[in-house]
Amino acid sequence: MSPTKRTTKTKRAAPPHWTPDVYDLGLASYNVSDFERAKKFYGETLGLPVAEAMEPIGWIQYGYPNQAQLAISQWRGSDPMSTGAGGATVVFTCPNVRDAVARLRAKGVRCDDPVEVPGAVVYADFYDPDGNRLQIAQSIMPATG
Repeated sequence: MSPTKRTTKTKRAAPPHWTPDVYDLGLASYNVSDFERAKKFYGETLGLPVAEAMEPIGWIQYGYPNQAQLAISQWRGSDPMSTGAGGATVVFTCPNVRDAVARLRAKGVRCDDPVEVPGAVVYADFYDPDGNRLQIAQSIMPATG
């Protein structure tokens, strides 16, 4: 009988928490006035992966397990939803904002021109079909080392 080789797994340290009560960003959600149109925008136009879908109640989460996710929720207010009233701003990390804006515009997405904060970030706002503002951001901070 050959000896059994034992391997030990190193347990990864838990990530730091923002505060004792707030650990990290888990989900950002928007209300949308037209669920089917929004589903097409986020799923097909942006190509986001579906993490969880509860379509009968008007809810879809996009992203991967154990990462921050984006959710859309069917507007349930008694009055019509006003443009841009969806809520938060979701910021997507992006390797090249200028190229991404060009690709989004080619798909018919309304985008603001990229803004550069020298030595820090290039970002651009873009909008879903309800006028909710989203943002893509590219770090241009110099490498330290």
